[in-house]
Amino acid sequence: MGTWNKDAAVPLLSLEISLGRVTSFSVTLYACLVLRARSYPGSHPAVPSSPPDNKMSMFGRFQESKKQWRNCIVACFAIYALGFLFFYYSFPAFGDFARPHHHHAVSVTKQSKYVKPDNITVSGLVFYGRQSRVEIMKCYIERNLVENGGWLDEVLWVVNTEQKGDLRYLEEVLASNPQRYKKIYSDEIAGTYTYKNIWKKLDRGKYYVKIDDDVVWIDDDAIPSLVTRKVQNPKDFVVSGNIINNPPLGFFHMRMGAIHPYFPEAFEPFSVTNATDYWRPSRHPSWDGPKKYKWELKNEPPSWPHHRWLRVPDDSMLDQTPAAELKYDIWGDSYRNWAIVSQMHMSLFENIEKKQLDLYRFEKTWTMYEDRIRINFMCVYSDDILDTDPENWPQGRGDEDMIVLDLPKKLRRPVVIQGDALAAHYQYMDQKKLESTDILRRYQSIAKDKYCLNLDAARGVAEPDLKQRSIRGLFSTPSGYDV
Repeated sequence: MGTWNKDAAVPLLSLEISLGRVTSFSVTLYACLVLRARSYPGSHPAVPSSPPDNKMSMFGRFQESKKQWRNCIVACFAIYALGFLFFYYSFPAFGDFARPHHHHAVSVTKQSKYVKPDNITVSGLVFYGRQSRVEIMKCYIERNLVENGGWLDEVLWVVNTEQKGDLRYLEEVLASNPQRYKKIYSDEIAGTYTYKNIWKKLDRGKYYVKIDDDVVWIDDDAIPSLVTRKVQNPKDFVVSGNIINNPPLGFFHMRMGAIHPYFPEAFEPFSVTNATDYWRPSRHPSWDGPKKYKWELKNEPPSWPHHRWLRVPDDSMLDQTPAAELKYDIWGDSYRNWAIVSQMHMSLFENIEKKQLDLYRFEKTWTMYEDRIRINFMCVYSDDILDTDPENWPQGRGDEDMIVLDLPKKLRRPVVIQGDALAAHYQYMDQKKLESTDILRRYQSIAKDKYCLNLDAARGVAEPDLKQRSIRGLFSTPSGYDV
Protein backbone atom coordinates (compact mmCIF):
# COMPACT_ATOMS: atom_id res chain seq x y z
CA MET A 1 0.00 0.00 0.00
CA GLY A 2 1.17 3.54 -0.73
CA THR A 3 1.47 6.42 1.67
CA TRP A 4 -1.60 8.34 2.87
CA ASN A 5 -2.30 11.73 1.41
CA LYS A 6 -4.64 14.31 2.91
CA ASP A 7 -5.85 15.13 -0.63
CA ALA A 8 -7.65 11.78 -0.65
CA ALA A 9 -10.48 13.29 1.42
CA VAL A 10 -10.88 16.44 -0.68
CA PRO A 11 -13.30 14.92 -3.26
CA LEU A 12 -15.61 13.65 -0.50
CA LEU A 13 -15.62 16.95 1.38
CA SER A 14 -16.10 18.96 -1.83
CA LEU A 15 -19.03 16.78 -2.87
CA GLU A 16 -20.76 17.19 0.48
CA ILE A 17 -20.28 20.97 0.44
CA SER A 18 -21.75 21.17 -3.07
CA LEU A 19 -24.75 19.13 -1.93
CA GLY A 20 -25.17 21.30 1.16
CA ARG A 21 -24.68 18.30 3.45
CA VAL A 22 -21.36 18.60 5.20
CA THR A 23 -21.20 16.06 8.03
CA SER A 24 -19.06 15.74 11.12
CA PHE A 25 -17.72 12.43 9.75
CA SER A 26 -16.33 13.96 6.56
CA VAL A 27 -14.73 16.84 8.46
CA THR A 28 -13.19 14.38 10.92
CA LEU A 29 -11.90 12.19 8.09
CA TYR A 30 -10.27 15.17 6.43
CA ALA A 31 -8.74 16.41 9.70
CA CYS A 32 -7.39 12.95 10.54
CA LEU A 33 -5.73 12.60 7.18
CA VAL A 34 -4.12 15.99 7.64
CA LEU A 35 -2.89 14.94 11.08
CA ARG A 36 -1.64 11.65 9.65
CA ALA A 37 0.28 13.44 6.93
CA ARG A 38 1.75 15.94 9.39
CA SER A 39 2.76 13.11 11.74
CA TYR A 40 4.87 11.47 9.03
CA PRO A 41 6.97 13.86 7.08
CA GLY A 42 8.18 10.88 5.13
CA SER A 43 4.72 10.43 3.69
CA HIS A 44 5.29 13.41 1.40
CA PRO A 45 7.27 12.89 -1.78
CA ALA A 46 10.99 13.24 -1.09
CA VAL A 47 14.27 12.10 -2.55
CA PRO A 48 15.01 8.86 -0.70
CA SER A 49 18.46 8.44 0.78
CA SER A 50 18.22 4.73 0.21
CA PRO A 51 16.14 2.45 -1.99
CA PRO A 52 12.52 2.32 -0.76
CA ASP A 53 11.33 -0.77 0.97
CA ASN A 54 8.34 -2.02 -1.08
CA LYS A 55 7.09 -3.90 1.97
CA MET A 56 6.74 -0.68 3.89
CA SER A 57 2.99 -0.29 4.38
CA MET A 58 0.63 1.64 6.61
CA PHE A 59 0.53 -1.38 8.88
CA GLY A 60 4.30 -1.41 8.95
CA ARG A 61 4.40 2.26 9.83
CA PHE A 62 1.87 1.59 12.54
CA GLN A 63 4.10 -1.08 14.04
CA GLU A 64 7.07 1.25 13.94
CA SER A 65 5.31 4.17 15.56
CA LYS A 66 2.52 3.00 17.81
CA LYS A 67 2.78 6.09 19.96
CA GLN A 68 2.23 8.43 17.01
CA TRP A 69 -0.77 6.42 15.86
CA ARG A 70 -2.30 6.46 19.33
CA ASN A 71 -1.99 10.24 19.46
CA CYS A 72 -3.54 10.51 16.01
CA ILE A 73 -6.51 8.31 16.95
CA VAL A 74 -7.16 10.24 20.17
CA ALA A 75 -7.07 13.51 18.23
CA CYS A 76 -9.49 12.10 15.65
CA PHE A 77 -11.99 11.09 18.31
CA ALA A 78 -11.75 14.54 19.90
CA ILE A 79 -12.32 16.22 16.54
CA TYR A 80 -15.30 13.94 15.85
CA ALA A 81 -16.87 14.78 19.22
CA LEU A 82 -16.48 18.50 18.61
CA GLY A 83 -17.86 18.08 15.10
CA PHE A 84 -20.90 16.28 16.45
CA LEU A 85 -21.62 19.14 18.84
CA PHE A 86 -21.18 21.79 16.17
CA PHE A 87 -23.32 20.10 13.56
CA TYR A 88 -26.16 18.87 15.73
CA TYR A 89 -26.68 21.63 18.26
CA SER A 90 -27.37 24.61 16.03
CA PHE A 91 -24.33 26.82 16.53
CA PRO A 92 -24.93 29.90 14.39
CA ALA A 93 -22.20 29.10 11.91
CA PHE A 94 -23.78 25.73 11.21
CA GLY A 95 -27.45 26.51 11.80
CA ASP A 96 -28.57 25.40 8.36
CA PHE A 97 -27.15 21.93 8.93
CA ALA A 98 -28.63 21.48 12.38
CA ARG A 99 -31.30 19.08 11.26
CA PRO A 100 -32.86 18.24 7.90
CA HIS A 101 -35.41 20.61 6.46
CA HIS A 102 -37.15 20.58 3.13
CA HIS A 103 -37.19 23.32 0.54
CA HIS A 104 -40.31 23.49 -1.58
CA ALA A 105 -40.35 25.22 -4.93
CA VAL A 106 -42.90 28.03 -4.73
CA SER A 107 -45.49 27.46 -7.41
CA VAL A 108 -47.05 30.32 -9.36
CA THR A 109 -50.11 28.25 -10.23
CA LYS A 110 -52.41 27.78 -7.25
CA GLN A 111 -55.37 25.42 -7.08
CA SER A 112 -58.48 26.94 -5.58
CA LYS A 113 -62.13 26.06 -5.18
CA TYR A 114 -62.99 29.62 -6.21
CA VAL A 115 -63.42 30.69 -9.83
CA LYS A 116 -63.24 34.39 -10.64
CA PRO A 117 -66.19 35.71 -12.68
CA ASP A 118 -65.17 37.19 -16.02
CA ASN A 119 -67.17 40.38 -15.65
CA ILE A 120 -65.68 41.84 -12.47
CA THR A 121 -62.63 43.96 -11.68
CA VAL A 122 -60.88 43.37 -8.37
CA SER A 123 -58.51 46.01 -7.07
CA GLY A 124 -56.17 45.80 -4.10
CA LEU A 125 -56.16 48.96 -1.98
CA VAL A 126 -53.00 49.11 0.11
CA PHE A 127 -52.57 51.92 2.63
CA TYR A 128 -48.80 52.21 2.27
CA GLY A 129 -46.43 53.58 4.89
CA ARG A 130 -43.64 51.20 5.96
CA GLN A 131 -41.09 49.32 3.88
CA SER A 132 -40.33 46.83 6.67
CA ARG A 133 -43.90 45.53 6.53
CA VAL A 134 -44.55 45.81 2.81
CA GLU A 135 -41.40 43.86 1.95
CA ILE A 136 -43.26 40.93 3.48
CA MET A 137 -46.74 41.74 2.19
CA LYS A 138 -45.52 42.23 -1.39
CA CYS A 139 -45.00 38.46 -1.68
CA TYR A 140 -48.68 37.87 -0.99
CA ILE A 141 -49.77 40.66 -3.32
CA GLU A 142 -47.77 39.06 -6.13
CA ARG A 143 -49.28 35.64 -5.46
CA ASN A 144 -52.74 37.18 -5.83
CA LEU A 145 -52.20 38.97 -9.16
CA VAL A 146 -54.25 37.59 -12.05
CA GLU A 147 -51.18 36.56 -14.04
CA ASN A 148 -50.11 34.38 -11.12
CA GLY A 149 -53.45 32.66 -10.68
CA GLY A 150 -54.93 35.24 -8.29
CA TRP A 151 -57.85 37.65 -8.50
CA LEU A 152 -56.22 41.09 -8.33
CA ASP A 153 -56.47 42.96 -11.63
CA GLU A 154 -54.66 45.97 -10.17
CA VAL A 155 -53.21 47.21 -6.91
CA LEU A 156 -53.51 50.82 -5.78
CA TRP A 157 -50.76 51.88 -3.40
CA VAL A 158 -52.04 54.78 -1.29
CA VAL A 159 -49.08 57.01 -0.38
CA ASN A 160 -49.38 57.75 3.32
CA THR A 161 -45.85 58.58 4.46
CA GLU A 162 -43.19 61.24 4.00
CA GLN A 163 -40.24 59.02 4.95
CA LYS A 164 -37.82 59.08 2.02
CA GLY A 165 -36.59 55.53 2.49
CA ASP A 166 -40.13 54.17 2.51
CA LEU A 167 -41.04 56.28 -0.52
CA ARG A 168 -38.01 55.05 -2.40
CA TYR A 169 -39.01 51.45 -1.76
CA LEU A 170 -42.52 52.17 -3.01
CA GLU A 171 -41.02 53.35 -6.30
CA GLU A 172 -39.20 50.03 -6.58
CA VAL A 173 -42.48 48.20 -6.00
CA LEU A 174 -44.26 50.25 -8.66
CA ALA A 175 -41.47 49.69 -11.18
CA SER A 176 -41.58 45.92 -10.61
CA ASN A 177 -45.03 45.73 -12.24
CA PRO A 178 -46.14 49.00 -13.85
CA GLN A 179 -49.00 47.24 -15.63
CA ARG A 180 -50.72 46.26 -12.38
CA TYR A 181 -49.42 48.70 -9.76
CA LYS A 182 -50.61 52.29 -9.52
CA LYS A 183 -49.93 55.05 -7.04
CA ILE A 184 -52.72 57.08 -5.49
CA TYR A 185 -52.43 60.17 -3.29
CA SER A 186 -54.69 61.46 -0.59
CA ASP A 187 -55.17 65.20 -0.24
CA GLU A 188 -52.84 65.01 2.77
CA ILE A 189 -51.09 62.42 4.92
CA ALA A 190 -54.16 60.64 6.24
CA GLY A 191 -55.03 60.11 9.88
CA THR A 192 -58.00 58.72 11.76
CA TYR A 193 -60.40 61.44 10.65
CA THR A 194 -58.99 62.12 7.18
CA TYR A 195 -58.90 58.62 5.67
CA LYS A 196 -62.18 59.59 4.00
CA ASN A 197 -60.08 61.51 1.47
CA ILE A 198 -58.83 58.16 0.19
CA TRP A 199 -62.21 56.47 -0.05
CA LYS A 200 -63.61 59.20 -2.26
CA LYS A 201 -61.05 58.32 -4.95
CA LEU A 202 -62.44 54.85 -5.71
CA ASP A 203 -63.61 53.98 -9.21
CA ARG A 204 -67.21 52.92 -9.60
CA GLY A 205 -68.00 49.37 -10.58
CA LYS A 206 -65.01 47.72 -8.90
CA TYR A 207 -64.55 45.40 -5.95
CA TYR A 208 -61.85 46.67 -3.58
CA VAL A 209 -59.88 44.53 -1.17
CA LYS A 210 -58.51 46.95 1.41
CA ILE A 211 -55.23 45.78 2.97
CA ASP A 212 -53.31 47.54 5.73
CA ASP A 213 -49.57 47.70 5.08
CA ASP A 214 -48.85 45.53 8.13
CA VAL A 215 -50.91 42.58 7.00
CA VAL A 216 -47.98 40.18 6.96
CA TRP A 217 -49.60 36.91 5.92
CA ILE A 218 -52.50 36.12 3.57
CA ASP A 219 -53.79 32.62 2.90
CA ASP A 220 -54.00 31.79 -0.81
CA ASP A 221 -57.80 31.48 -0.79
CA ALA A 222 -58.44 34.56 1.35
CA ILE A 223 -58.93 37.20 -1.35
CA PRO A 224 -60.98 34.92 -3.66
CA SER A 225 -63.13 34.01 -0.65
CA LEU A 226 -63.75 37.65 0.34
CA VAL A 227 -64.69 38.72 -3.18
CA THR A 228 -66.85 35.66 -3.85
CA ARG A 229 -68.86 36.32 -0.71
CA LYS A 230 -69.36 39.97 -1.65
CA VAL A 231 -70.34 39.20 -5.27
CA GLN A 232 -72.82 36.52 -4.24
CA ASN A 233 -74.25 38.57 -1.36
CA PRO A 234 -74.44 42.16 -2.61
CA LYS A 235 -76.48 43.22 0.41
CA ASP A 236 -73.43 42.72 2.65
CA PHE A 237 -71.91 46.14 3.18
CA VAL A 238 -68.51 44.81 4.29
CA VAL A 239 -66.98 41.34 4.09
CA SER A 240 -64.07 41.13 6.53
CA GLY A 241 -61.38 38.51 6.66
CA ASN A 242 -60.90 36.12 9.56
CA ILE A 243 -57.83 37.88 10.89
CA ILE A 244 -55.21 36.91 13.43
CA ASN A 245 -54.70 39.91 15.76
CA ASN A 246 -58.02 41.60 15.16
CA PRO A 247 -60.22 41.99 18.22
CA PRO A 248 -62.60 40.42 18.96
CA LEU A 249 -61.62 37.46 16.74
CA GLY A 250 -58.83 36.30 19.07
CA PHE A 251 -61.48 35.43 21.66
CA PHE A 252 -63.04 32.96 19.22
CA HIS A 253 -59.71 31.60 17.96
CA MET A 254 -58.81 30.74 21.55
CA ARG A 255 -62.03 28.81 22.05
CA MET A 256 -61.79 27.05 18.70
CA GLY A 257 -58.45 25.49 19.64
CA ALA A 258 -56.33 27.61 17.29
CA ILE A 259 -54.15 29.15 20.02
CA HIS A 260 -51.47 27.07 21.72
CA PRO A 261 -49.36 27.57 24.88
CA TYR A 262 -46.25 29.71 24.47
CA PHE A 263 -44.03 31.64 26.88
CA PRO A 264 -41.04 33.90 26.21
CA GLU A 265 -37.62 32.32 26.64
CA ALA A 266 -36.24 32.75 30.17
CA PHE A 267 -32.59 33.34 29.24
CA GLU A 268 -30.81 34.98 26.34
CA PRO A 269 -29.73 32.12 24.06
CA PHE A 270 -26.09 31.39 23.38
CA SER A 271 -26.94 30.64 19.76
CA VAL A 272 -29.99 30.75 17.51
CA THR A 273 -30.56 28.88 14.27
CA ASN A 274 -30.13 30.85 11.06
CA ALA A 275 -31.97 28.27 8.96
CA THR A 276 -34.11 29.41 6.06
CA ASP A 277 -37.17 28.02 7.83
CA TYR A 278 -36.48 30.00 11.00
CA TRP A 279 -40.21 30.73 11.26
CA ARG A 280 -41.07 27.17 12.30
CA PRO A 281 -41.61 26.73 16.06
CA SER A 282 -40.11 23.24 15.76
CA ARG A 283 -36.81 24.84 14.69
CA HIS A 284 -36.40 26.18 18.21
CA PRO A 285 -36.24 24.53 21.65
CA SER A 286 -39.29 23.97 23.81
CA TRP A 287 -39.96 26.19 26.80
CA ASP A 288 -38.52 24.66 29.95
CA GLY A 289 -39.86 25.96 33.23
CA PRO A 290 -41.96 25.16 36.28
CA LYS A 291 -45.35 23.52 35.70
CA LYS A 292 -47.15 26.08 37.85
CA TYR A 293 -45.70 29.14 36.12
CA LYS A 294 -48.33 31.69 35.10
CA TRP A 295 -47.78 34.74 32.92
CA GLU A 296 -49.05 38.05 34.26
CA LEU A 297 -50.19 40.57 31.65
CA LYS A 298 -48.26 43.31 33.44
CA ASN A 299 -44.96 41.49 32.79
CA GLU A 300 -42.35 43.27 30.71
CA PRO A 301 -40.51 41.70 27.75
CA PRO A 302 -37.08 40.11 28.28
CA SER A 303 -34.23 42.61 28.24
CA TRP A 304 -32.43 41.30 25.13
CA PRO A 305 -33.60 42.27 21.64
CA HIS A 306 -35.64 39.98 19.38
CA HIS A 307 -36.43 37.44 22.07
CA ARG A 308 -38.24 34.25 21.10
CA TRP A 309 -41.51 32.77 22.27
CA LEU A 310 -41.15 29.01 22.80
CA ARG A 311 -43.72 26.22 22.69
CA VAL A 312 -44.81 24.90 26.07
CA PRO A 313 -44.84 21.10 25.74
CA ASP A 314 -47.75 20.63 28.15
CA ASP A 315 -51.00 21.72 26.45
CA SER A 316 -52.77 21.74 29.80
CA MET A 317 -50.82 24.91 30.70
CA LEU A 318 -52.75 26.95 28.12
CA ASP A 319 -54.84 28.57 30.84
CA GLN A 320 -51.62 29.90 32.41
CA THR A 321 -50.57 31.75 29.24
CA PRO A 322 -51.39 35.32 28.16
CA ALA A 323 -54.11 34.25 25.69
CA ALA A 324 -56.16 32.85 28.56
CA GLU A 325 -57.05 36.49 29.30
CA LEU A 326 -58.64 37.08 25.88
CA LYS A 327 -62.15 38.49 26.07
CA TYR A 328 -64.84 39.45 23.60
CA ASP A 329 -63.57 42.98 23.70
CA ILE A 330 -62.61 45.60 21.13
CA TRP A 331 -60.25 47.54 23.38
CA GLY A 332 -58.70 46.52 26.70
CA ASP A 333 -55.97 43.92 27.04
CA SER A 334 -57.31 41.87 24.14
CA TYR A 335 -56.34 44.80 21.93
CA ARG A 336 -53.34 46.34 23.71
CA ASN A 337 -51.34 43.55 25.32
CA TRP A 338 -48.15 42.65 23.45
CA ALA A 339 -47.85 39.21 25.09
CA ILE A 340 -51.30 38.10 23.95
CA VAL A 341 -50.60 39.05 20.36
CA SER A 342 -47.17 37.37 20.50
CA GLN A 343 -48.85 34.12 21.48
CA MET A 344 -51.44 34.49 18.71
CA HIS A 345 -48.75 35.00 16.06
CA MET A 346 -46.70 32.05 17.31
CA SER A 347 -49.79 29.85 17.25
CA LEU A 348 -50.34 30.80 13.61
CA PHE A 349 -46.80 29.68 12.72
CA GLU A 350 -47.47 26.36 14.45
CA ASN A 351 -50.78 25.90 12.64
CA ILE A 352 -49.16 26.60 9.28
CA GLU A 353 -46.31 24.21 10.01
CA LYS A 354 -48.68 21.44 11.11
CA LYS A 355 -51.13 22.13 8.26
CA GLN A 356 -53.99 22.74 10.67
CA LEU A 357 -55.35 26.11 9.57
CA ASP A 358 -58.83 24.60 9.73
CA LEU A 359 -58.65 25.36 13.45
CA TYR A 360 -59.44 28.99 12.54
CA ARG A 361 -62.05 28.39 9.87
CA PHE A 362 -65.81 28.39 10.22
CA GLU A 363 -68.30 27.63 7.47
CA LYS A 364 -71.10 30.12 8.01
CA THR A 365 -70.35 33.82 8.10
CA TRP A 366 -70.56 35.70 11.36
CA THR A 367 -72.70 38.82 11.39
CA MET A 368 -71.26 41.60 13.53
CA TYR A 369 -74.54 43.52 13.92
CA GLU A 370 -73.46 46.72 15.71
CA ASP A 371 -70.13 45.39 17.00
CA ARG A 372 -66.90 46.84 15.67
CA ILE A 373 -64.47 44.86 13.55
CA ARG A 374 -61.10 46.29 12.51
CA ILE A 375 -60.77 47.06 8.83
CA ASN A 376 -57.30 45.58 8.33
CA PHE A 377 -58.37 43.23 5.53
CA MET A 378 -61.81 43.44 3.93
CA CYS A 379 -63.77 43.64 0.68
CA VAL A 380 -66.21 46.37 -0.33
CA TYR A 381 -67.97 47.33 -3.55
CA SER A 382 -66.96 50.83 -4.62
CA ASP A 383 -70.48 52.04 -5.41
CA ASP A 384 -71.60 51.20 -1.86
CA ILE A 385 -68.93 53.55 -0.49
CA LEU A 386 -69.21 56.33 -3.07
CA ASP A 387 -73.00 56.50 -2.73
CA THR A 388 -72.49 57.63 0.89
CA ASP A 389 -70.45 60.70 -0.21
CA PRO A 390 -67.23 60.05 1.76
CA GLU A 391 -66.04 63.64 1.40
CA ASN A 392 -68.92 64.73 3.61
CA TRP A 393 -68.72 62.04 6.24
CA PRO A 394 -69.23 63.60 9.71
CA GLN A 395 -66.32 65.30 11.41
CA GLY A 396 -64.98 63.34 14.33
CA ARG A 397 -65.82 59.96 12.82
CA GLY A 398 -63.04 57.85 11.35
CA ASP A 399 -63.34 55.64 8.29
CA GLU A 400 -63.60 52.54 10.48
CA ASP A 401 -66.43 54.14 12.46
CA MET A 402 -68.28 54.90 9.25
CA ILE A 403 -67.65 51.70 7.30
CA VAL A 404 -68.38 49.06 9.96
CA LEU A 405 -70.64 50.93 12.41
CA ASP A 406 -72.50 54.04 11.25
CA LEU A 407 -73.22 53.28 7.58
CA PRO A 408 -74.26 49.63 8.06
CA LYS A 409 -76.65 50.72 10.82
CA LYS A 410 -78.06 53.57 8.75
CA LEU A 411 -78.44 51.46 5.61
CA ARG A 412 -79.54 48.34 7.51
CA ARG A 413 -76.90 46.26 5.77
CA PRO A 414 -74.70 43.68 7.54
CA VAL A 415 -70.98 43.50 8.19
CA VAL A 416 -69.89 39.86 8.06
CA ILE A 417 -66.76 37.84 8.80
CA GLN A 418 -65.80 35.30 6.14
CA GLY A 419 -64.54 32.29 8.06
CA ASP A 420 -62.06 30.90 5.52
CA ALA A 421 -60.53 34.23 4.46
CA LEU A 422 -57.48 33.99 6.72
CA ALA A 423 -54.87 36.72 7.16
CA ALA A 424 -52.55 38.01 9.89
CA HIS A 425 -52.24 41.62 11.03
CA TYR A 426 -48.90 42.32 12.67
CA GLN A 427 -49.34 45.17 15.13
CA TYR A 428 -51.52 47.97 16.48
CA MET A 429 -50.11 51.22 17.79
CA ASP A 430 -50.67 50.13 21.40
CA GLN A 431 -48.70 46.90 20.86
CA LYS A 432 -45.29 48.58 20.62
CA LYS A 433 -43.57 45.99 22.81
CA LEU A 434 -44.25 43.37 20.15
CA GLU A 435 -41.18 44.82 18.43
CA SER A 436 -39.01 43.33 21.19
CA THR A 437 -39.78 39.85 19.82
CA ASP A 438 -38.46 38.04 16.74
CA ILE A 439 -41.95 37.70 15.25
CA LEU A 440 -41.47 40.14 12.37
CA ARG A 441 -38.33 38.20 11.45
CA ARG A 442 -40.40 35.03 11.43
CA TYR A 443 -42.89 36.59 9.02
CA GLN A 444 -39.97 37.57 6.79
CA SER A 445 -38.72 33.99 6.99
CA ILE A 446 -42.03 32.33 6.15
CA ALA A 447 -42.64 34.67 3.22
CA LYS A 448 -39.27 33.81 1.68
CA ASP A 449 -39.50 30.12 2.56
CA LYS A 450 -43.07 29.41 1.39
CA TYR A 451 -44.73 32.28 -0.45
CA CYS A 452 -42.45 34.64 -2.39
CA LEU A 453 -42.42 33.98 -6.14
CA ASN A 454 -39.08 35.76 -6.80
CA LEU A 455 -40.50 37.52 -9.82
CA ASP A 456 -38.22 40.57 -9.68
CA ALA A 457 -35.28 38.69 -11.15
CA ALA A 458 -37.45 37.28 -13.91
CA ARG A 459 -38.85 40.65 -14.86
CA GLY A 460 -35.61 42.57 -14.53
CA VAL A 461 -36.58 45.75 -12.74
CA ALA A 462 -35.49 48.73 -14.80
CA GLU A 463 -32.98 50.62 -12.66
CA PRO A 464 -32.71 53.53 -15.14
CA ASP A 465 -36.45 54.05 -14.75
CA LEU A 466 -36.05 54.20 -10.98
CA LYS A 467 -33.29 56.78 -11.25
CA GLN A 468 -35.57 59.07 -13.25
CA ARG A 469 -38.05 59.22 -10.39
CA SER A 470 -36.84 62.00 -8.09
CA ILE A 471 -37.50 62.13 -4.39
CA ARG A 472 -38.92 65.59 -4.91
CA GLY A 473 -41.58 64.17 -7.18
CA LEU A 474 -42.68 61.79 -4.48
CA PHE A 475 -44.04 64.62 -2.37
CA SER A 476 -46.35 66.01 -5.05
CA THR A 477 -50.03 65.37 -4.41
CA PRO A 478 -51.89 65.24 -7.72
CA SER A 479 -55.47 64.10 -7.60
CA GLY A 480 -56.31 60.64 -8.78
CA TYR A 481 -53.78 58.05 -9.91
CA ASP A 482 -50.14 58.59 -10.77
CA VAL A 483 -49.29 56.08 -13.50
